Amino acid sequence: MSVTSGLGVDTTIDVEAISEPVCYICLQEGTDLKPLLTPCACKGRPVHRECLARWQLHSSGKREERQCRFCFEQLPDWQATLLGGSEGPDEDAPKPLMAAVVFNNTVYKIPILPGPAGKAAFKRKVNELFGLSNRMFDVAFEVKLAQEDKVNLRGLNAYEAATRCAAISARRAVSANSDVGLDAGSQTSLVQTADLVHQ
Repeated sequence: MSVTSGLGVDTTIDVEAISEPVCYICLQEGTDLKPLLTPCACKGRPVHRECLARWQLHSSGKREERQCRFCFEQLPDWQATLLGGSEGPDEDAPKPLMAAVVFNNTVYKIPILPGPAGKAAFKRKVNELFGLSNRMFDVAFEVKLAQEDKVNLRGLNAYEAATRCAAISARRAVSANSDVGLDAGSQTSLVQTADLVHQ
């Protein structure tokens, strides 16, 4: 019998040949650099910390972001693993963060802020900009976790996670530019992309 991971990892393995525990998300063994851990009460469900954090990020705004879907125990915060820990409040990020919103193949720049008020303002601005008359719409955020590591988050429930990632990435970009002698005040904020489809 063989099993293929359904989480974007192109891996097929022979289950009978497994002698070592494997991550239940990526189906790979643990290593010294990426050990397997059991972050909840589930027995027989080891996982790499990075795999679990990415799962949580993709579950932003849902119960599975903070709670195990099997045993319902609290999970560790994904932000420390994927974003490098606490780097100060989001208010320290360059202002304003800008979202590049794609609608009918046209790109619009919209200022965004983290938090519930920022999310409400984003929804109002999108409805106003595209004449949606307060209609529901689908959104996908493309956020940058590291230099080349981009993740797509679906749904408006992912707004908080997307703005958190954008704020930390913008802060890192300003810090990196300051380290090489560039004027941080002249740098643009990280662009966060949202593809909108009205229903």
